[in-house]
Amino acid sequence: MFTFKIEPDIVMRLFERRHAAELCAFFTENREHLGLELPWLAEPFDEGDVGEYIQAGLDRLAANQGFRAGIWQRGALAGCVSLHGVDWNDRKASLGYWVGQHYQGRGLVTQCLQAVIAHAFDDLGLERLEILCAADNERSRKVALRLGFQEEGVLRRSWLRQGQWVDQVLHSRLRERG
Repeated sequence: MFTFKIEPDIVMRLFERRHAAELCAFFTENREHLGLELPWLAEPFDEGDVGEYIQAGLDRLAANQGFRAGIWQRGALAGCVSLHGVDWNDRKASLGYWVGQHYQGRGLVTQCLQAVIAHAFDDLGLERLEILCAADNERSRKVALRLGFQEEGVLRRSWLRQGQWVDQVLHSRLRERG
């Protein structure tokens, strides 16, 4: 399927059903690290549940509503980037991302999102991209700013995360006009 080489040792590729065991092991290993931002990891899950997660990403692609791609570094799963919530009428979409604890601070997400942003603006013709981050997720907010997104505001108590209301910061980037 879809594979995009970022650097010789970094690739993005769509998650496929064949990745279920690898992704399940990754989620298990990173449960505590990713659990705050992916609260469903607190629930029991197995390879079948992860297969459904993968299928949902493939269904998103088939419906022309975006995609979910894994990030592999030197052949090991490191994280994920996604384009979702595509609104073709208003030509906008949202970006999502997560990375394993041992892969933080390497610029993997930033590099991969640069490719996704170029695809969204240049190939898909989108006008606006958004990133929504929990206000207390400083690393994620810094990724958005590093990619040229602007903070538009705070959505107060907009996410019920593990039983607690959390503010989220909305970031946006517009397609550059030449």
